Amino acid sequence: MTARTHIRLLALALAVTAGAVALADGRPEPATVSLVSGGLSADLQAEHAWNLQRLSWEGVEVCTPTGAYGTLLCVPAAGGWIGGAHTEGGVEETENATLSVDGEVAELTDGAVYPGERAELTKVSMLDVVQLDAQLVLEDGRLTQRCGLTATEDVVVSVIYPFMFCVSAEATQWLAVTGDGEELSGEFTGASGLEWHDDWQWTAAFIPEQRTGFLLRHTGVPENARVLTGWWDTKRYRKLYVKLEIDQDPWPEGLRLAAEVVVVCFQAPPATWQDVARELAAGLVVE
Repeated sequence: MTARTHIRLLALALAVTAGAVALADGRPEPATVSLVSGGLSADLQAEHAWNLQRLSWEGVEVCTPTGAYGTLLCVPAAGGWIGGAHTEGGVEETENATLSVDGEVAELTDGAVYPGERAELTKVSMLDVVQLDAQLVLEDGRLTQRCGLTATEDVVVSVIYPFMFCVSAEATQWLAVTGDGEELSGEFTGASGLEWHDDWQWTAAFIPEQRTGFLLRHTGVPENARVLTGWWDTKRYRKLYVKLEIDQDPWPEGLRLAAEVVVVCFQAPPATWQDVARELAAGLVVE
């Protein structure tokens, strides 16, 4: 038995021991838990390893359940993409997931809605032979996501997406600011284009019909990797990707990458939404 197979079987055994109900492909049965804090509501989906599935601000759906969220890797030896909703390279096997709301343990039960000042989901899962330590914190209308990846044995990982967000297809404009303060902006057209940028500090999108915006800022950047950000402009959604690139191939056993982003949503008049985004981005700091 290979180390990769042993780890998969161990993770599955742990899930069964914990009483999880699994589908035929190893994923748990669909179940949704909602977290609410400061006007921001986040839906988490068990079937996709408790990754984000929907994000709403003051009742407006900003990130839609139209695609995959969470951490995604491409591991050629395993068969391809693995993580969250992607299973070409295997199922993301959650070894442990815990939720606390205002310091109290909360059950990950289908249909549960947890309002509070601070909600925190932590999980440990396996993406083939890469261990994922993830944390999602919803506090005072701010969503913080942290991702740690550790190779448990030598492995080739060809693509690394630590974070992904499916922003509503109703968004029509975007704005970004680089590390040296240069601003870039544009319009979404649904033309399926994706351009990577390695110097964005933050980026935002705006839904004019709802007078609502989405903003992501990088607050934790790995020293041993290059961080890229890009919008995939499609008719289905405006998909925001964060990508990591490293020079080591294969990853040696023990190699670790860690990254963090903060997401906020906001309401603003269409004429001044960029000013609101700039002010919000300036106030976002590491927790």
